[in-house]
Amino acid sequence: MYLLDTHIVIWLAQEPQKLNERLKALPLNKSIKVYFSTVNLWEVTIKKALGKADFDIDVKLLYQHLIENWYVQLPVLSRHCLLVQNLPLYHKDPFDKLIIAQTMSENFTLITKDTIISQYPNLKLF
Repeated sequence: MYLLDTHIVIWLAQEPQKLNERLKALPLNKSIKVYFSTVNLWEVTIKKALGKADFDIDVKLLYQHLIENWYVQLPVLSRHCLLVQNLPLYHKDPFDKLIIAQTMSENFTLITKDTIISQYPNLKLF
C-alpha cells in the first residue's frame, strides 16, 4: 500500500505531467490501494492561507478529485502523532513529519520526490 506526499497530491490534480507513468498507473490497479492523508488536506489549507504559490488550489476540489479517482483517505491517529517524537530532526516541517510517521506506522510505501525524506531510516519510498 502507498501513501502520497502532499506535493504528489497537488501534482495529481494540477500537474499530472510531472508524474511518471508508473505512478499514474497505480490507482488503475484495483488490487493496490493508494492513500492520501488528512495531513495533505490540512497542509494545503494552511499553506494556501499563508499565500504560498505552490498551494494555490481549492481544497474541496482537491478532495473531490482524490475520492473520484479511487484514492483512499488515511485519517490521523494517535499512534501516528506519538511516533513523530521518535523521528530524527531531518525535517522541521510538521506536515512532512506526520506523513512520515503515518507511512512508518502503517507499513506503507511513501510516494514523494522530497530528497530530505529519503534520509529517514526504515522508510519505504516509491
